[in-house]
Amino acid sequence: MSKIDADQIQWTLINTEDWGGGPEHTYRAENVEHAGCGGDVHLVHLHDAMGGLLGAHSKCAKCGEDLTP
Repeated sequence: MSKIDADQIQWTLINTEDWGGGPEHTYRAENVEHAGCGGDVHLVHLHDAMGGLLGAHSKCAKCGEDLTP
C-alpha cells in the first residue's frame, strides 16, 4: 500500500447542511480514491453553532468504510 501525503490531497466542498447543532461540511478528495473499492473518499467536518470544529471523520462514499486514521 502506498503512503499518501495528506498535504497533496485536493478537497472540494460538495455539501453543507445543518446537523442540528451547527453546520456539517462534506468534502470529496479529487485526486484520491479508496484502495479497497475505488470509491470516492469523503471528509466530514462537524461544527458547533459558532463555527468551531467539533470533529472530523473520513469515509468511503461507495462502501461506507470508515477511513479515519
